[in-house]
Formats: sequence, structure tokens, C-alpha cells
Amino acid sequence: MANIFAATKSIPLTTSTTNPEAPLTALRTEALSDETSATGPTRHKLKLSDTVVSPRDYGSDSSPEHLLQCLRSQPDTHSLLAILKQLSRPDTHDESHLASTGPLQSRVINVLVYEILPNYWQALARREKELLASCLRNLTGISAMHAQLRSPTLQRSVDSKAARTTDRSPWLECLSLVLSGDKIVSQLVVELSNAISVTTKCTLALKELASLLGSGKIISIAAQAEDEARSSNHDPNLSPHWLSRGSEYAGWLGRNIALVYNISNESLQEHVRNTFGAQLLSKALNLGYSTALLRALITCMIDSRSGNLSSLTLSLAIHTRRQLLEQILRWFCELAPSSDDDNPLRPDSGAEMNVISALGWFVQWFISTDLTLMQHIGDLLGDAAFASSLSVSVRRACVAALAASVPDELQGLLEQLMTTFTASLFISHAPVLQQDAVAQTLLLATGYLHRLNPTAVLMIARSSDHMQGTSKRLDASGVQARWLGMIVAMGMSSLIDRDGSKMNFGTDEVQTVEAEWYMSLVKIDDEIGTLDDFEALLSTQSRPRKRSAQILTLRHVPPTSYINGKLVYGPERPPMPVQTEVIGDKITELVDDTSDEDIDLKPYAKPDSDPEDSDEDATLVTRNKARAPVYIRDLMAMLQDDKDHDRFQLGIRNAARLIRRKAAFGREVKDHAEELLGILCNLQDLFSTNDFDELKLQAMIAVLLSDVEHVGPWLSRQAFVEGYSIAERCIMLSALGLGGRELAGFTNEDELNPVLSDTAFASKRLSPRLHEIFTSSGSHTKLLDHASKTIEAQLIQPMALRAADESTAHLSAIKVRTFSSRMEVERTKRKTSTNRLGKIVGQVFLYPLSNRYQQELATYGSRSVFASVRIVLTTFLKTLALLLHASGPATLDLPQITADFWDLLLSLRVRASSDMSVLEAVLFSILTILGVNTDKRRLSREESKRLVETQQWVEIVFERAGGSDVLGNGAKEEARIRSLAAGILIKMREVAEVYQKETFGRVLE
Repeated sequence: MANIFAATKSIPLTTSTTNPEAPLTALRTEALSDETSATGPTRHKLKLSDTVVSPRDYGSDSSPEHLLQCLRSQPDTHSLLAILKQLSRPDTHDESHLASTGPLQSRVINVLVYEILPNYWQALARREKELLASCLRNLTGISAMHAQLRSPTLQRSVDSKAARTTDRSPWLECLSLVLSGDKIVSQLVVELSNAISVTTKCTLALKELASLLGSGKIISIAAQAEDEARSSNHDPNLSPHWLSRGSEYAGWLGRNIALVYNISNESLQEHVRNTFGAQLLSKALNLGYSTALLRALITCMIDSRSGNLSSLTLSLAIHTRRQLLEQILRWFCELAPSSDDDNPLRPDSGAEMNVISALGWFVQWFISTDLTLMQHIGDLLGDAAFASSLSVSVRRACVAALAASVPDELQGLLEQLMTTFTASLFISHAPVLQQDAVAQTLLLATGYLHRLNPTAVLMIARSSDHMQGTSKRLDASGVQARWLGMIVAMGMSSLIDRDGSKMNFGTDEVQTVEAEWYMSLVKIDDEIGTLDDFEALLSTQSRPRKRSAQILTLRHVPPTSYINGKLVYGPERPPMPVQTEVIGDKITELVDDTSDEDIDLKPYAKPDSDPEDSDEDATLVTRNKARAPVYIRDLMAMLQDDKDHDRFQLGIRNAARLIRRKAAFGREVKDHAEELLGILCNLQDLFSTNDFDELKLQAMIAVLLSDVEHVGPWLSRQAFVEGYSIAERCIMLSALGLGGRELAGFTNEDELNPVLSDTAFASKRLSPRLHEIFTSSGSHTKLLDHASKTIEAQLIQPMALRAADESTAHLSAIKVRTFSSRMEVERTKRKTSTNRLGKIVGQVFLYPLSNRYQQELATYGSRSVFASVRIVLTTFLKTLALLLHASGPATLDLPQITADFWDLLLSLRVRASSDMSVLEAVLFSILTILGVNTDKRRLSREESKRLVETQQWVEIVFERAGGSDVLGNGAKEEARIRSLAAGILIKMREVAEVYQKETFGRVLE
């Protein structure tokens, strides 16, 4: 009650001379049922009814209090426009201008947002909406509209159902109109600074504005409002606003931030401008759309030629400068040619040289403004994880800019790279992608430093770090680590030694095309471009290029004719010659009218009724039935058809069969493999197709097997591209794993067992169809899980049979056959098939997947979907394990693949300790590694450290599972973890026994 009385006192009372009997104000309370009322009582809100101030009484009184009362009196459109014009005039009532923050402004804004906007918005014209938006273009107005869009009920009404279904589009459209324009933020900052004279109050208001615009609040609430509008019956076909599109909103922020720094000192103090710009930019960098933000920000600054980039960087905090530099370099990776990452061994083209010189100019110009940035770029190039996420072109531009700006930093960079490159831990445990990046950057820096200071390169090459590091790399177990050690040693020797004494190992490994490309890095001397080069680069990139994950748009060719109801493309056929005259003897039909009708002929029976003919309206009958696709282009068109249900169904059901049939005939599938696979990766089930995921998976496997050497790496990269859902990534990984197994000859082991009919009692469970829709996360990996369980049984069953033999050793005199011998008999019955996977599994599947995984973690860290989503990580690990098992012991580069995969699994021990599914996938992968590496002697010699680490960890897992301390509740999961751990320990004991026999001979026996 105290709150009600307080609210009553806060209502301004006015007297009306024209109608003294009218009440001054009416107060009504309304109970709004909150949808989250389970945590608290029902809230009661107060609402002012229409104040009795007639629109006719507006007159010449333009005081803010009187304008407020007129707004509350539900004025007509003419009076409303007059009031809005008075409120939007900047030269009146400076002390109560709407740009300021105060109680009067809050009351006016609340009436405009909660009363005027929902009731008048649809009736206003475009210019009138602009007038209303100008009154709300301030901090208070934007905050009020944001709060209104966030509220669970949008209308102060007693009827809660009507409140829930109130359309949010008026507030969303108004907010979009308020923020539209590239100078809006500058206008808000200037008006806010001029309206608030108190410095502390102005600083807090600007900080609140930066937080509101840059923290993503508007994007999230706009997207939520659009989703609710589409799900309700207000506007199912609502087109998305630019506020809900993260990339467009980030681009708008970038342009506005750039223009904030162009505000003159007469309009705004420089320190206030720089502080606000730094706050807004630091918030915007965390939105997740850094590419669009930086493209708009830098393009706008370059176009304006304001030179305020130094003011921008100096106003940022040190950690924000480093973050900005990192985001700029990642954006440059998109500006560089995409083929740079796919084939770095090709010769440099003129376009690539222009791109590198343009990027080098910007990096030099950017870091020259601050000494801290010069140190940051050296640290980033020396960071193996970050450098591996950059393309070769960007690293070349950075090294060239560093050599041109601060040559003294090159020696420090080279020493840092040499220390990292020769570290024992880095050689043994760093991913191959990081080692390649460090080696490339080291050779680039060596070449530049040798041209500037040959003595420094000579001292580093003769140092103990380099000599000992080369020895460590030559003794490494990894093939790539040894090869990189030889390449770097030969590259540095080619610069400092004479022709007769240059180092040359003379092996075939250092005479390949890749080795020549690495050796040429020390000779690269990229030039620094100009501002015009960078502007030309930005102009060529003004139209956003489609990612490789996106579907290639088919060029529409208008049909020229129809044949058998199907569209025909291409040039028209010449008309067939028509015979107009009869040549030769004419045939005349003779009809005998006198012949009687043959009564012995039986009439045909009536045809069966066609259900399509039952419709009385013949125009509604579809005679042109869809037919199964015959060509790959027809299949692609049918899969992209979102209008015709029958065509889509025929396309998806015949996709795998058609692709496999066409793959062995001609190049039709190979020529369209990437385009077709891109369509399948993005394919959505628009018509609730039965077994859609299974059909899609089979089609992707068919495309993969049609040209596995090219499609395999492409699909491996696609699994890590942004924009795909969790289910789509799981299907891609499943296609890689199952396709590799089929390539290895495992064709019958991946079929699912028939599913029994549902025998459960009646419950609250959904129908089977709905249950499959809402719990379809497991259906994407069903085949993959089945294959992994089959392999697990194959690996553990022999050990269990040998244990049974040992337990029945006392019955050996009467046993006809041992248990373990049955496995040998079954093995001899199998017909061996050619394993085509062992030759290409590393280059086509495992290396692209593991390298992209390391690059994903280096770029996004814990935010990556492969680190934060459990099902994606487990599917990824099972895919690698299945591919390794299918390739078998005869796999090429098996030691290197084993070391890389083992290091990846050991790095997931912490994550596995907190997640049952990840723990199971890691244990299954380790068991697969031990099962594939049949040469236990080599395993004990080269992988002794990994064996010891794994054994210690698996023993802990085994003890926890045995003591019911494993992370999960369920006997099946615990037994599965325990059996996997026991299998690993038994395999390791066998390796240890082989090592002991080899070391000590037969003494132990």
C-alpha cells in the first residue's frame, strides 16, 4: 500500500477550467501475471489513465509539463505532430532537452514509448515516423525501447494472454529508424555532452551508452523479437531487420566509431571523444563479428583520410590494442587469396604480390603509431598457436612491415622463434601445423635479417641453441619434425656458408617441391605498398566473397522448350522437315458398310479408378508427376527445390544411388563434387522426410568416394567452417569416418540392426515421430556409434578369450579347442579385400582434420564448438579412431600419425575427467591406437613416454570406475569405462613384456 500511495503522490494534478467536473486523474492497478512467477509473487503495476487535457487546449503553452499532459490525454494526430515538433526543437527548453537525463525527460520518454508508439505507429506516415524517432533518438529513448522489447509482456493490460501476443514490431521498427545512419552515435555523443553540464554525470551517461550499443544487447533482443513475431500469427514472413543481423550491426558500429573520431574539437572535447570511442570499440570487439566491424571501421577511416587511427589506438588499453591487432590480422587472412592455405607451394602470382604489399603497408602504418604495437606484432609472430592460424601471405606481410619499421625487432623475433623451434617439448608435443608455421616464419625472418645484418644471422646459426636444436630434431621420432630440422638447417646454411661448405643432407626428402618452397623463403623480399594499393584491395573486397562452405549459386538459364513435361535448356533444335505432299501411290481405306459387327469380340473392362480423377475440378489435378533424376545437375536442382514436395523426395531418395552409378562413368560427379557436397552439407529437411539424416549421410558418402583424394580434404575443412549447426557437423564427420571404412573394405559392419517395435507402457512420452524430431541429436551419429562399438568388441573380445583360456588352463588335457583359437578360425574364414585407405588416410583424412582442429582451438579457444559441445568433440574423436582402425597396421606414416593422435588425446585428459562421453571417446581412441600398432617393439622404443603417461592416467580412471566414483550415474556407463580402461592396461602390459624380453632376453623367464 505504501508503494501505491507513493505512486499517487508522484502524479501531477492539473485543474481544467473548461470541465471542472472532470476528474483530475484516474488511477488503476493491473495485475500482470509473470511467466516466471514460480520464483516470486504476482507483481502489481500502476498505470496513469488519460489525463483530462483536451487536444484543443494545447494552444500556445509549450512548457514541458504541459506537453507531457497533452501527450497523456490521447491527442489526435494533428496535435501529436505539433507536440512532437515542439519536443524535437533543439533551441527550446535547453534545461529540459530530451537528450539530457532527468525525471522530466524520463516521464516524457515513457509516455512516448509505452502509450504513443504502440497506438499511433501504424497510422503515421514515413515523415511522421521520422519525427517521432527524432524525439526518441537519445540515451533515455533507446534504453526505454530496449527495456520494452525485453519485457515479457508488452502491453499494460489486464488480459495477460493478449499481453503475451502483442506485436513487438512497432518498437523494433522505431528502434531501427532511431539508430539508422552512420552519424547517429556522433550525434548522440555531442547532444549528450552539451545537455549535461556535470562532468561526472556526463561520463557515466556516455559509459552507459557505450555499454548499450556495443555489448550486443540490441542484437539479442531484436533477434528474439523477430523470432516471436514469426512464431506467432502476427507476421510469419517477417523479413529480418538489420539490428538482428550481427554482421550488419557490427558494420554499422564500425562506421559510427570511425566518425566519432572525426568529431571536431569545437563540438566535443578530444579526451571525451577518445574515451567514449575506446569504450565503444573495446565492447564491439567482443561481439563476435570482428571481420565486419574492422572492415567498416578501417574502410571508413581510410576513405575519410582523417589520420585519426593513432588517436584510436592510443586511447585503447594495452590489452585491447593487442586484441585489436589480433582481430585485424585474422581479418587479413580473409583478404589474402584463399588458395594460399590450400596450396602454398604454387609460385607467387601478381595478384598475391599486390595483396601482400598492400597488407604490408597497412601493418607498417598501424604499428608505427605506437611502440607497444611493434612489440605486440613480434610477440604474435613468435606465438606458435596464433601464427599457425594466420595464412602465409599475412605472415609475409607482417615480417616485411616489421623489417621496414623496426629492424631491431627482427633479431629478437628470430631468437624467440629459434628458442621455440628447438625446444624439446615443442618438438615432441606441438602439432605439425604449429611447427610448420614456426619454421616458415623463422626462415622468413632469417632472410630479412641477413639482408640487414648478416653478422646477427651468423651468430645465431653458430649458437649452441641452433646446433643442439638441429640435433634434437634429427633424433625426433616424428617424420615431419626431422624434416623441418633439416630444412631449417639447410636454409640458414645457404645464407652464411660458402658454396662448397653448404649443408646438404642429400636425401630424397629434401629434394621435393615442398622442400624447394621452404628453401625459397629465405630469399623472399616483399615490398611495402602504398595507400592506393590498400584502397584498391579494399575496393576489390567491397563485395563480400562467399565462404567455401556456402552453396555455389546456380546461374539460372531460362528454359526454351518442354519435352515430355520437362524443361529443356540450351539452343533450340532446328525444326524437323515437314512433308506437305504425298509422294507415290495413295492408300485408300475401303469400308464395307455391309459387313456385320463381330459379336464374338469381348469389350475391354473399364480401367480401375484413378484417385487423382476423383476431384471434380480437373484444373486441380497435377498430371505432370515428378520423375527420378537422371543427371547430376537435375539432382542438384531437385535438392534445392523448396516448393515441390515430390521433387525433393525423389531427389533425396535417389541421390546416393545416382551418384554411385555416375561415379564410375565419366567425370560428371567429379566435376560437380564440391558443389554437390556443398548443397548436401547445407541441406535442410523442409518436408519432414522419413530417414532424412540417413539418406543425406549416404549421399555424402557416395560423393566422398567418387573422388576421395580431392573431396576428403575439402570435407574435412568444411566441418570446421563457421555457420554450420551441430547436427550438420556431426553428419560431415560421420560421412568421413564411414566413407573411410568403406574405402578400406568394411562394407557390411556399418549396417544398423533392425529396431524393435515400441513395447513400452503408455506414458507422457511423445509420439515416435515427434520424439524423433525433438531428440534427433543422436540420429546424426547412429552409424558412427554402431561402428565404434563393433570395433571395441573386436579389440576387447580376444583379450577376454585369452583370459578364459588362462582360467581353464588346468583343463587343457581334455579341451578340444581353446577359446582364443576360435578367433583365429573366424579370421581365416574372412576374405581379405584391398585396403585403399592405408595409402591416403594421412594426407586425405587425418592430417586435415587434426590440423584444422588445432587451428580452431588456437583461434577460438574454449569458445570453439569443438571444445564446448560434447557431441561434436566425441564424434570428432570417434571419426579419427575409426579411420585409423580402418587403415590398419599397414598405414603409411603410422608412427607420425600415432604420435600426433596420441598427443591430441593426452591434451584432453582434463576435459575427459569432467565428462563421461569425452572420457569414453578418449579411452576408445587410445585402445584403437594400441590395437593398430602391432609392432610392439617399435611402440616401446619410440612411445615410451606417452605409454607411461597414459598408463598412469588410465589406472586412475580404472580405480575411479571400480570405486563408483566415475562421473555419471549408471552401471552400463561405468562398466563400459571400466572395460575400456582394462583393455588399455592389458595392451600396455603386452607392450611392456615385449620391451622386457627385448632388453633382458630370456633371463626373466
